[in-house]
Amino acid sequence: MTTVFGKVEYKRAYYAGCVCGKGRAPLDQAYGLEAGAISSGLGQLMALAGIAFSFEESVKWLKEFLLFEVSENSIRSETQQMGRLQQACEEQAVLASQDEKALQDRLRGDQQPAQRLYGSMDAAKVRIEPRARQGKPVAEHEDWRDMKVACWYQAEEVPKSRQSVRQRHSSERDGRVFRSTQHHYSCDIAHVDQFGKLLWASGCQAAADLVTDLVFVCDGASWIWSWSHTIIPTPYKSWIGIMLQTASNAWRMLLFPLRPIAKTGWTQSPNGSGRDRSKKSFQTCNRLAGKHAEAKQAATYFSNNHHRMRYDVFRSQAI
Repeated sequence: MTTVFGKVEYKRAYYAGCVCGKGRAPLDQAYGLEAGAISSGLGQLMALAGIAFSFEESVKWLKEFLLFEVSENSIRSETQQMGRLQQACEEQAVLASQDEKALQDRLRGDQQPAQRLYGSMDAAKVRIEPRARQGKPVAEHEDWRDMKVACWYQAEEVPKSRQSVRQRHSSERDGRVFRSTQHHYSCDIAHVDQFGKLLWASGCQAAADLVTDLVFVCDGASWIWSWSHTIIPTPYKSWIGIMLQTASNAWRMLLFPLRPIAKTGWTQSPNGSGRDRSKKSFQTCNRLAGKHAEAKQAATYFSNNHHRMRYDVFRSQAI
C-alpha cells in the first residue's frame, strides 16, 4: 500500500478455510488495510491538497513534499471521499439540531456555554467548471454560483503586551481591543433556506442555542438579516445585529464616485462618534435623494440599518 513514506509492503498472518470460503487476514480487518490502497494519513493529505489546489496542481505540490508522485485520479478520489464524509457529518448535525428532545437534553446538561457568541456570514461568487457527464458534451459557458460561508466564534481581549501596531492604534482610539477565537466554520453552494439549516446546525455545535448573548456581525445583505430573524429563537434569546460596514464606508462605496455630489461640498466622510457619523451620513443622503438615485439608495440603506450601526453604543458595551 502507499503511505506518506512511499510504497510499503508488509507481511501478516492469513487464515484459509474460513466459513466465508475466501480466507481472511485479521490484521487487515483490524486496521482497515487493503493491498494497493492508500493509507489514511496519506489519504487525508491528498484530500487537503485537492481542496486547497486544483487536482493537477496538487500532484506537483505533493511531489515536492513527499518526494514521490501520486496520480491526479487518486487525489480526486480521496478529495471526493472526504467531501462525502463531511456531507454525512453535516447531515447528522442538521438532524441533531432539529431534534427537540436532544436540544432539551442539552439545556439540562452540565455544559457551561460562553456568555456571548458571535456569528458572521457572507456570500461570494465561485466558478463551477463545466465537465462532461455520462457522455454529454462539456457546457460552453462556466457557471458562477453563490458560495455562502458562515463562522461562529468567541472574542477575547488582547493583552497590551501582545498587541500589534494596528491593534495598539485601535486600543488608543477605542480603549480595548478584541480578537476572535474558537472558530466554527460552515459553507455550502446552496439556497439560503438549505444553508440556514446547516448554519444553525453548526451554531448548535458551537452552543449558539445555549449562550446568553448572540451577536451577529455582518454586512447589509438582506438574506442574512432575514435568516437571522426567522431562525434565531428570539423568545428566549438576547441577540444583537451589528453592521460590519461603517457609515463612512457605505458613504464612500455609494456616493464618492458621483461628481455631482462631490460638487455639493461633501467631499469627506463625516467626523464624530459612530452615531454622529451615521446620522450625518443619513441626513446628507436624504437631502440629495431627490436629485441622485445613488443618494436615494444610500438613504434607504442607512434607514434600514441604522439600528445596526450604533457603533458608539456597541463599543461602550464591548460587544
